[in-house]
Amino acid sequence: MARTKRARRKSTKRKSTRRKSTRRTSTRRPKRTTRRRRSKGLTRKSQKQILTVAAIVVGILILVALLKGPHYVRVTYYGGEVGRNAVYGKVTSVAIGAAGRGTIHVQSYNTGKAYTFYTGVRTDYNIRRYPVSGERAKVYYINDRGYLKATYVRIR
Repeated sequence: MARTKRARRKSTKRKSTRRKSTRRTSTRRPKRTTRRRRSKGLTRKSQKQILTVAAIVVGILILVALLKGPHYVRVTYYGGEVGRNAVYGKVTSVAIGAAGRGTIHVQSYNTGKAYTFYTGVRTDYNIRRYPVSGERAKVYYINDRGYLKATYVRIR
């Protein structure tokens, strides 16, 4: 005996008047959420913010530098003179005797100090003459027991 399919009869039961919800149950697969792609660099807004902050910082630094004014640091060597055992300045007075012995007083241009140099036979002059007061001269000297003895006087 073979089984045959029977036609299903419609139900005589009264259908309910209640409306079925339009929402479907979990018979369907859930919808995949699309992932937002993350940009590799900074966003345009954050770039603008960074640039404005950097511009403000640079502006403040420039303003501080301009308001501070020129500030030059003068490096002083050898006590502020032109070189070791050398003084450049204005000759204030000269007292030299017949034998070449005497003194030359020089006021330094760099420090403003007045120096007394002792001259003798071994003192050499750039121009073969003694300096006159009021001239500019560069005097090289040695310190001999506290006495500054001029070795070379360059008159300018």
